[in-house]
Amino acid sequence: MDWESAKKHCTERNWKWSLALIAQAEKEMQELEGKLKKYEDQQKANRLYNSCNY
Repeated sequence: MDWESAKKHCTERNWKWSLALIAQAEKEMQELEGKLKKYEDQQKANRLYNSCNY
């Protein structure tokens, strides 16, 4: 189930605690995706740097 479907499902049932949990999970996922992008970019830069040194 995607975030929007989960939100709709919880809203229909008035599950406020679930909506808060979904919001927190969404925020954590965005932070992790940002960190992953940063590490991937860093790895790419390191590979480029290392390839220039050989």
